[in-house]
Amino acid sequence: MDVGGGATGTRCRDPTADPSSQFFVDAGHPYAVAAATALTSHRTKSKWSHLSSVPVPSPFLASAAAGVLLLLRHRPHTVLRFHAFAIRRLLPSRSPPPLVFSAAAAHVAAASRLRGPALSILASASRHCSPAQIFNALAATYRCFASAPFIFDLLLLAYLRSRRDVLAAASVARRILAAGARPLPSTAAALLRSLPSATAALDMYHQIYTHPSPRSNHLLLPTVHTFNSLLLAFHREGKCDEFKIVLQEMDKYSCKHNVCTYSIRMSGYCNGGHVDKARTLWDEMIQEGIQPDITAYNTMISGYCHSGEVGVAEEMFKNMLMGGIDSSATTFEWLVRGHCMARDVEAAMLVRADMKRKGFGLAPEVVEELLDGLCQNGRVEDGLSVLREEMKREEFVPTRRSYEVLIMGFCDGGKVEVAIRLQAEMAGKGFTAGSEVYYAFISAYEKSENYEMVEKLRKEMSAMGT
Repeated sequence: MDVGGGATGTRCRDPTADPSSQFFVDAGHPYAVAAATALTSHRTKSKWSHLSSVPVPSPFLASAAAGVLLLLRHRPHTVLRFHAFAIRRLLPSRSPPPLVFSAAAAHVAAASRLRGPALSILASASRHCSPAQIFNALAATYRCFASAPFIFDLLLLAYLRSRRDVLAAASVARRILAAGARPLPSTAAALLRSLPSATAALDMYHQIYTHPSPRSNHLLLPTVHTFNSLLLAFHREGKCDEFKIVLQEMDKYSCKHNVCTYSIRMSGYCNGGHVDKARTLWDEMIQEGIQPDITAYNTMISGYCHSGEVGVAEEMFKNMLMGGIDSSATTFEWLVRGHCMARDVEAAMLVRADMKRKGFGLAPEVVEELLDGLCQNGRVEDGLSVLREEMKREEFVPTRRSYEVLIMGFCDGGKVEVAIRLQAEMAGKGFTAGSEVYYAFISAYEKSENYEMVEKLRKEMSAMGT
């Protein structure tokens, strides 16, 4: 990737050698020379104490700090330790590290294939500087530090992972393209998955893969992961009818589907209520010799449960286990929901028991559906036991609807005292009682001929506008 001089807009002058440039790297500064000597001429245990004895100029210049990193660039781990040392001991504590210093450290890490530290440094810089500023700093210092091209991919990933700033990541991608290069396929796929719309993802795909850059006619070949990211973008927006746009691009490059491709397409059909079409894709996948994974099985199991064919979903579940694929919490959750939809709460409870033996817990919304089914079958006590067992898990947070279902169930069964305790617990978790809860209590008090409480609750409802 040819980026030398990119920050200055000219190729005749190296900004790292220009004292007037903000990207000046002064490897000849007395402190840089003395610090590098201290860190290379002494044993590991003593060199950092020797470094502390080196006189520090005031003010401490960023160019000198970057100069230390340049002199030590073949010792990447020492560079990273000095980078941390300088931020902690030498540079102003209330200011972000100078951009040239961060860029220099990131380059040394990238050149040594220390991907994690390089990404961490860039993520830290991204909290204080714009994508353009960081990109220009990396471009200006790229040749000086004999860096690796994927340093610019790491900058893109830093915005995607650290700040979740997709627009900033897209800006970095366009700068990479303008410099005559292309992001790595894995980085491009991550970007496409993160863009806010399918239209934006498709546009970025064309910029990366189908439009020659101003400085190069070289085109990067997309991979199946590229196309899967595009399919996901359309799937998120419910535009599964537009999968054909992506599939046509796949055919253009003779790119074969993988199990993820099929899973996304099957999910699109299942979400649209066309589980029969999803099954056709499943059969095609098997004929192609592609082994289904847990995601593919879960997709089909969810589709059959949604369509009321929970028996077929159970058969797929058995086939999955026979194929040596371990079930996930999602697998069990769909089976529980499927049996609840079929009003077979006994089967749903058996699935949950199997799930508990595996060490899985139910998601709050699935617990809500199970409680609803149990209460409709008069098994309110069982519903409360389920809720209490799930609440033992630290990460579980019950929903408002779960409390409402149980309160209405206990009121209907004449156990108003239990319902009152649940309503108090519900209020303690910040949930206010709605009209359904009030009517449940009113109905229970009417049955017990406690008309005083009936009138009191009606007045409360009126005052609250419920």
